[in-house]
Amino acid sequence: MQNILVGFIIVFLLLVIATFAVAVVYLFQEMRKSQSKVENAIKIYEGQLRDIKIRQQYEVEKARHDSVELSRRTIKGQIAEQFAPFLQGFPYLPSDSHFIGAPIDYIVFNGYTEFKDNHGSNDNFEVVIIDIKYNTAQLSEGQKQIAKAIKAGKVRFETVRVFPDGKIEVHSWDSSTNNKSITPVESKPTETSSAITETGLPQNNAYTNWYRFLQKFPNAYEPWTESDDNLLKEKYLAGMKINELALLLKRNHGKIRSRLKEKGLLKKK
Repeated sequence: MQNILVGFIIVFLLLVIATFAVAVVYLFQEMRKSQSKVENAIKIYEGQLRDIKIRQQYEVEKARHDSVELSRRTIKGQIAEQFAPFLQGFPYLPSDSHFIGAPIDYIVFNGYTEFKDNHGSNDNFEVVIIDIKYNTAQLSEGQKQIAKAIKAGKVRFETVRVFPDGKIEVHSWDSSTNNKSITPVESKPTETSSAITETGLPQNNAYTNWYRFLQKFPNAYEPWTESDDNLLKEKYLAGMKINELALLLKRNHGKIRSRLKEKGLLKKK
């Protein structure tokens, strides 16, 4: 009986050992599988990082290339704008072409050089508005509006005449697609501009009051100097009144009072 019990114990221990061994083998295999998965995941992530770095380098290089190309196109466009009148095939004389830059590049007074050289005997004269475009560049919306206005005949020449009293008169020559004659039209003075004061500004106008103020107190907004402060102190202590000091220093009464208070000569209320 004792031998049977010992044998049973031995068999039980062998089963436990075998089970443990199987479990250890299984765990080892699972650990290897997990490690393999981790290694594969790391390889995938490393590959993705390499792809991201490659794409990043590509995008950086592309951005640099695009920036350089844009700069080149811009420079080429600016060169084309400035030197277009001197290039072969430009239909107008460079001396007739005047660069503006914005919103259009050139105003060409076609025939003006010949007009000057012939002392006013050239009647073949025209004004041409030109914008220089490099390669396939397109007109801006503003330039399209300018072209439409010209096509519709909304073009005129004006002289704005300024008189010594400040009055302004406008003389206008309108162009018409239906009538080639040019008729000078003098603008009528408005009600505001008809009442001109000696300042050259309309009556009851804020600018007129401002002008008169500066005429009376030209130093009102000038910085105070040491000599100004010394003169102010000397005359005030000698009994000169504020309105007299204002006329002497050519500053308004408020500035005189403020300066006296700053210097401790006039008590603050």
